[in-house]
Amino acid sequence: MNAAVINPPYKVPFIREGRCQSPQSYRKNSVPQMTLALVAGVLRAAGHAVRVFDAIALDLSVESIAASLTESPPDLLLVNTTTPTIASDLAFVETLKQRFPAARAAVFGVHVTVLDREVMESAPLLDAVIRGEPEWTSLDLAAAAAAGNWDVEIPGCTMRTAAGIVRHPDRVPRADLDALGFPAWDLLPLDQYVHPVYRKRYLPVNISRGCRHRCIFCVGPLYYGHTMRRRSPASLVAEIRKDVELFGIRHFWFYAEDFTEDPDFVRALCRALIEARLKIVWWSNTRVDTTDPGLFALMRKAGCRMLSIGGESGSPDMLKAMRKGTLAVQLDRTVKMMRKAGIDSVVYYIFGLPGETERSIEETVAAAKRAGPDYVEFYPAVPYPGTVFFEQVRRENRVLSDDWSLYHYGEFVVDVPGFPPDIMRARIRKAYRSFYLRPRYAWTMARKLRHPASFLNLVRFGWGYLKSI
Repeated sequence: MNAAVINPPYKVPFIREGRCQSPQSYRKNSVPQMTLALVAGVLRAAGHAVRVFDAIALDLSVESIAASLTESPPDLLLVNTTTPTIASDLAFVETLKQRFPAARAAVFGVHVTVLDREVMESAPLLDAVIRGEPEWTSLDLAAAAAAGNWDVEIPGCTMRTAAGIVRHPDRVPRADLDALGFPAWDLLPLDQYVHPVYRKRYLPVNISRGCRHRCIFCVGPLYYGHTMRRRSPASLVAEIRKDVELFGIRHFWFYAEDFTEDPDFVRALCRALIEARLKIVWWSNTRVDTTDPGLFALMRKAGCRMLSIGGESGSPDMLKAMRKGTLAVQLDRTVKMMRKAGIDSVVYYIFGLPGETERSIEETVAAAKRAGPDYVEFYPAVPYPGTVFFEQVRRENRVLSDDWSLYHYGEFVVDVPGFPPDIMRARIRKAYRSFYLRPRYAWTMARKLRHPASFLNLVRFGWGYLKSI
């Protein structure tokens, strides 16, 4: 089979990777397409011929992609999608199907996982929707296309068959993530993937999948489930060693829904990295309730330089309402432990979830300044399909727009009592100014003057965000 795995073009640079679906805003370089590389890897390992097109990274049009495919027409088209880009993504699929009518076309992503039937009905030339993680389902689709048997049952798929649109049973997430093999990074434009802070080429590494937490706004479990599955340290070190030796990459994003959920796993991985002596820099995420300073110290020794944290709110009532399972005051201790270990912190906050008030916003900004992380980001609350938040605001008739293109972390599409969208945007701008333009933060910057590279990274990050809001 000739398979084309595609991150389609969009009107602005856009991030499509698992739960991440938003404009690139301050980023000047694209985000590495890990899922595309993994899908390409499993298909190639099964003997299929694979081409990968990252239209965002290379600024490709539908016409240029179609022209590239003409010499060796595809049998299978696999296209990445998100909620904000879904209309454009489906139009892209329809255009390619008109050019290559014999090809089978399937889409994947969180949005189509939840609204599979709606998507199939809106795109009559689309052959299938992959629900959930796409790698193993893509293999089965390729086998079905090769055999000319599109009526076969494929778990995790909604398919257009002779009998109409058929929704097959869900696919049970595979526990053995090592069996995925390594991403086919040689098929992607690695020079386009430069981190906005470190200014170095980097790649994500799929550490684990699944999240046991129940936050009302998060789409991660919709895609990867609530059961945590992890790769082995040996497999991870082998992949990283390959990326270092083959591509010269030494900066890595350890991609996980909750990296430090199992401290014993983190310790085993860090010790394996230290023993391998790969001299890499990496970053991942943690939670505000991570309490082991020794764990952070070991992570730093193994190459960790930055961790992101979902602070979400500084209001106890808001944290309870969003089912976060944490306390705002826990962040103070976690940031302090990370700083002592030499690990930078990035804390994310959300404005506009149910119950938001002027007081809760003030509590959030105060909590951010009190904890004093190295960087903060403030986002509008987005009710993505399939989340509890989505169902709640729909039930309460508080949705301001049904235009999916507005459903990203740059727009307000929910009616927050007392906060029209323009007022909420003003609150976010005020929060950024309140955090970054203060004497204590200036001292943080001055402290980093001892490390010029860190200081320049700090300036780039903060200035980029101030310009984007």
